[in-house]
Amino acid sequence: MGAKNAIVDSFNVQVIDDGYADTKSRSEDTGMFITPSYVTGWRPIYDNESDLNESKKSGLSRIEVEVNGSKYLVGECAIRQDRNMQWNGAADKHNDTSFDILLKTHLSLMSKKPMSRVKLVMGLPVKATLDKERIEKMRAKVIRQHSISMKLYGQKDFENKIIKVEDLLIKAQPHGTLCELILDSKGNIINKDMARKVNAISDIGGKTHNLYLVDALEPLSDFCETKNSGMYTAYMWVQDYIEQELHLYVGDGQIPYIVAAGHIKGYDLTPVIEKAYKSLARKIILEIQTVWENAFPFIENIIFTGGGASILKPYLEDEFKNAMYLSRTQNPSGLFKQGVRKWKRNAG
Repeated sequence: MGAKNAIVDSFNVQVIDDGYADTKSRSEDTGMFITPSYVTGWRPIYDNESDLNESKKSGLSRIEVEVNGSKYLVGECAIRQDRNMQWNGAADKHNDTSFDILLKTHLSLMSKKPMSRVKLVMGLPVKATLDKERIEKMRAKVIRQHSISMKLYGQKDFENKIIKVEDLLIKAQPHGTLCELILDSKGNIINKDMARKVNAISDIGGKTHNLYLVDALEPLSDFCETKNSGMYTAYMWVQDYIEQELHLYVGDGQIPYIVAAGHIKGYDLTPVIEKAYKSLARKIILEIQTVWENAFPFIENIIFTGGGASILKPYLEDEFKNAMYLSRTQNPSGLFKQGVRKWKRNAG
């Protein structure tokens, strides 16, 4: 037997896709976790037992964490409690202190045991995968031992977790969608026909629009690009309208939820939102036509993925009728399969 506090022998393959809007994670032992990518200082709960609130709350509706002696709120409750929440749209969001909190939170969500070993897969925007300095900084922040105390909604006490991340695989985010379409749950290539083809992936996220073109699984660098035209481009147009026309100030972090509701203080925002979505879709279409102009004669599949793909589908499908339209879970699900392929498939 090992020492009392020794990390267990077996490791767990996990994935964290820390997008600008949502952080998504999955492991061998759990399903998909999705939380808004927001962190704020801890606030207490008032009137927690009120019978006036008929909405059903999940454990993720209030995530409280303690890291290095400081307490935070993460995800949905952070946005609800901090009405001045600032969206982190920085080019290298991993330099922000919130990254470590989000990382530890999702490592804890995926780890059922108090102590665990992890091999982790993460994604970066396509162009960022060429930035060796950024990747090394990211690896230094991730590959180490992480300690966190966490309490979910409905739990009485904080649970302490220690997670040792032993290895990190970093891939371009759209690569996850490709893996989701061609790999099985054990990491084996099962869709060999698609794998041999020229596949063009348009990944519409919170901040970025990643264009990723592969020929027989080999990325073609001339047709791989990252643009800053994700969903927040449309959200900020709506925010400008609210401030300039309605004279209401709302924090960046509130905008996606106001857009989802479709109104604010009795004002119907539907026409404004539709105009913003249509304008963003047109911008994305022009980017695709420009970046892939010389590749169209060879492209066999066009695949839209990411959180923006399903939202903007009505505004894109007239231009791309035969394209595939997926969702925000395809990238992390496929990156998980990539991790299984790397670390588990040939394990003795």
